Amino acid sequence: MELSLQQVIELAPDEKSVAAGKKLMAARNWADPGQNDVALWGLCSGSRTYQIRVDLANFGYSCSCPSRKFPCKHVLGLLMLRATSPDDVPAGDSPDWVVEWLEKREGRAQKKAEKAEAAASGEKKPVDEKARQRRIAQREKRVLEGIELLDLWLSDLIRGGLAGIEATGPNLFDQQAKRLVDSQSQGLARWVERLGYLIGTKSDWPTILLEELGRIKLLIHAYRRIDQLDKALQSSVRQLVGWNVSQEELERDGERVKDEWHVVGQWVDDDGRLRTQRSWVVGKASDRLALILQFAPGSQPFTEQIIAGATIAGTLIFYPGAESRRAKFLDRTSTSPTADRPAGQATIDRFFDDIALQLARQPWMSNFGGVLRDVRFATAEENWSIVDIAGRSLPLHDSEYMEALATSGGYPFDLSGEWDGRRFRPLGMITDGTFLGVLPTDDVYA
Repeated sequence: MELSLQQVIELAPDEKSVAAGKKLMAARNWADPGQNDVALWGLCSGSRTYQIRVDLANFGYSCSCPSRKFPCKHVLGLLMLRATSPDDVPAGDSPDWVVEWLEKREGRAQKKAEKAEAAASGEKKPVDEKARQRRIAQREKRVLEGIELLDLWLSDLIRGGLAGIEATGPNLFDQQAKRLVDSQSQGLARWVERLGYLIGTKSDWPTILLEELGRIKLLIHAYRRIDQLDKALQSSVRQLVGWNVSQEELERDGERVKDEWHVVGQWVDDDGRLRTQRSWVVGKASDRLALILQFAPGSQPFTEQIIAGATIAGTLIFYPGAESRRAKFLDRTSTSPTADRPAGQATIDRFFDDIALQLARQPWMSNFGGVLRDVRFATAEENWSIVDIAGRSLPLHDSEYMEALATSGGYPFDLSGEWDGRRFRPLGMITDGTFLGVLPTDDVYA
C-alpha cells in the first residue's frame, strides 16, 4: 500500500514529531533504504545508526532508537520518503535484520491466534465459580448504592436550579464522579465528570447540561429495572454504567462479520492523560458501519495501526448491545488502498432516519458516524455547513475548512464524519476513489 503524505502525518503522535519527520524525509538522510511486498526498511544516522522496519501487511513498525514517541521521527521520515519520493526506495530482498523481525512478529501473531482459538474452543483454566459470583454480587451492591446516591444528587441539583452552577465550576461534578468511581460505576463517573466542563463553554450550555442530566436519569431508571429489559438492551445499560464486556462474553455473544473494511474516518481525542482513537469503518460487501475504539496512555502507541483511507481485509467482532456498533478486529489479512466508493446515505434526511432507528433501539447514543453522498461545503460569515442534493444542510463544528473546500473545487463529494446531535464533524472526503482526511484549517499541522 502506498501511503499519502497526509496519511503518514496522521500517524504522528504530535506536531513536533511531524516536523522532525519532515526533516528526515530527504533521501540523503538514509542508507540502504528498500522495500518489497512485505516490508519497508532503512538505516538512519543520528547519534548512532538506527534500524527502521515497517511491516506493510498492517503497518506495524520498529526502530532501534530510544524515543518514547510512537511512531518515532525515524519511522515517520522513512514513510514520508516513500510517500513523496518512491523512486528513492528501491525494491529488493529484505536484509537479515528485517527478516528476523518479521519472523518474530509472525510468531507472536501465531501464538495470539492459538490462544484465541483455545479460548473459543473452551480450553480454559478452571475458575472458582462461587468466588466469581461473590465478587459480582459485591460489585452489584456497590453499583446500586452509587446509583441511589447519584439519583439523590440529581434531584437536589434540579430542585436548586442551574443558575448557580456556573459559579461552582467543574468541582461539583468532579466530587460526584469520584463517588461513582468508589462505587465501581466508572462509566457513569466519566459521564458526570465530562458534564462539569460544559459549564460556560457555549451560550446554550444550560440546555445541553439539562438534556444530559435527563439522559443520566433515564439510565438510572433502566438500571433499576434491568431484569425487565431484553438481553441486548441489558448489555448496553450495564456497559454505560461501567461494566466491561469480558473477552469471554465478547467471544460468546459477539457477532462476527468478515469483509473488506473501508476506514472512512478517524480522529483522536486527547485529554492529557488518555488518548482515544475513534475509527469509523464500512464493510464493502455488508455495508455494515462499525466504530473501532482504541485507548493509549500518554504518547504510547495504539495497539493496532488503523490508517484513515485504507481498506483492511479481516473479521470484525461486534460488542453485544441493543445497537451493535462498536467492534474490534478479530483477525486481519491485508491492508490496501481504498479504491471503491463506500456505502453512504443519499440525503441528510435519510441519515437522520437511520439515527432515529438507532436511538429507538438504544436511547443513550450520542455520536453517529456515517458517509453522506454528494454534498458541498457552504459558509455564511463564520458558520460552516454542508449541503446535500436536496438542499438540506447540516452545521459543522466551529472551524474553517478552506483547504477541504479548495480540494473539492466546489463540486459534490462524499463526506464521512460524526454527528453529535448538534454539529457534524467532517473526517474524510471521498471522491473518484481517493480519500482525503479532513482537518479543519486551525488543526492542520504546520
